[in-house]
Amino acid sequence: MEGLEQEHSINTEENMSTADRNSESSRLVTSNASTKPSYLNLCSNACSVIFLCIISYCSFHKGVTLFSFHPILMSLGWVIIMTSAINAITPGDFATEWMPIRLRSARHWLLQVVGFIFITAGFFVILINKIINGKDHFTSLHAKFGLSSLILMLVTMMGGLGALYSLKLKNYLAPIYTKLLHASIGLLTFVLGVITILLGLFTRWWSFGDPIRYTNFTLVLAIMLLTILRPSLKIYFRLKERIENTN
Repeated sequence: MEGLEQEHSINTEENMSTADRNSESSRLVTSNASTKPSYLNLCSNACSVIFLCIISYCSFHKGVTLFSFHPILMSLGWVIIMTSAINAITPGDFATEWMPIRLRSARHWLLQVVGFIFITAGFFVILINKIINGKDHFTSLHAKFGLSSLILMLVTMMGGLGALYSLKLKNYLAPIYTKLLHASIGLLTFVLGVITILLGLFTRWWSFGDPIRYTNFTLVLAIMLLTILRPSLKIYFRLKERIENTN
């Protein structure tokens, strides 16, 4: 699969204009116009919608409070928007496969920024809620993972700038390694964010019984695995190919 993608990418670059071929944005995402749609992404999206419906009910069924917006904002940020951001530059995505390279890259950036806004808002919601109620901060494993994922997300976004302008940084690090590093840290950040969501199902807030708890757990875990599988394999094969070519 990887070899076919690379072969098509080479053919596509030959048909591109000189300006497009030399642009940094065009090199950020490989073109995959002939790649078949991935049903992994479709299953991931279906699980995301089901999970969001369940968590929305759990958040607001007893009324609307400040805390009610914390699980919703975090779920939207990590499970819906960040998943879509990763899928945007993953071959076979139904929503973006038809898009030109630059548009897919722009969609990825836009979704990352929107996801960051939602997650940051969710972070401040719980921070203010704890201040109002006089509770300690970052004492639970859920809170510690949440803080770690937020910090790493900032690092990832800064790394995205490096990936975008990787050609200008080629004297310091080869563009392929800049992009692979950004992709790897990005996936790690996403995994930490999803683990935070999973840990939230085992906090004192959860009072909806084990059946719904483990239904959500299964859905979120499936979303994470389905989302990171193809990008992880792509990183592995690209890195392997680079090492073999070097040797």
